[in-house]
Amino acid sequence: MKLKSILVFLVAVVFVFAISCKEKAKETAPAQAEVKAQGQAVEKAEVKEAEEKEEEEKEEKEEEAEKDQEQVKKEKVELPAAVVKAIKDNVPDAEIDILTVEKEGGIALYDIEFKAGKGEIEVAEDGTVMDIATIISMTDLPKAAAEAIQKAAEGATIKQLEKSEVRAELKIEGDKGTIVKLASPKYVYEAEIVKGNRTGEIQVDPDGKIVEALKWNTKGEKD
Repeated sequence: MKLKSILVFLVAVVFVFAISCKEKAKETAPAQAEVKAQGQAVEKAEVKEAEEKEEEEKEEKEEEAEKDQEQVKKEKVELPAAVVKAIKDNVPDAEIDILTVEKEGGIALYDIEFKAGKGEIEVAEDGTVMDIATIISMTDLPKAAAEAIQKAAEGATIKQLEKSEVRAELKIEGDKGTIVKLASPKYVYEAEIVKGNRTGEIQVDPDGKIVEALKWNTKGEKD
């Protein structure tokens, strides 16, 4: 009888223990699931961070490659000594930013834009300065020129103003070009205008007469 009671007691203990374990498992299951989910989230975040870092490094390499290519292009263009002298005489200590070379009537023209807002210059291969442009403000404009530019830019933003001093002109007859130096410089005022995703340029003379009508380009397009 005592043995039977002991067995019954042991069975009851085992049963109670089993139920207790089952309840504990139910209680810890959500916590384990949450820990697992957090672990997966951390892993995804680390993967995403690694991908973003890889993408940034790729973009940096592409930018460096573009800069290297641009530098190579600049180095390939050798400026004639006469052009170098003209630059030094007119824009001393200026650093070249953009250099383009065009040939008109058999004459090479070097169009040079400088860094740090020092304007630009166009020089013929023989060293003749065709024109030289400087950055100015609205208060530097003649009244008539300012009014003409403001009228054209109505509803838009005037981004930059330049005063261009034209010292020589290129006359072309047939396929041959001739440089004609002016007895006194002519002045042209150019405004760069921005409106939405478009940029435009207009040129006027000191009297406000339109030299080159406003022409719009979508940003990113070449002139």
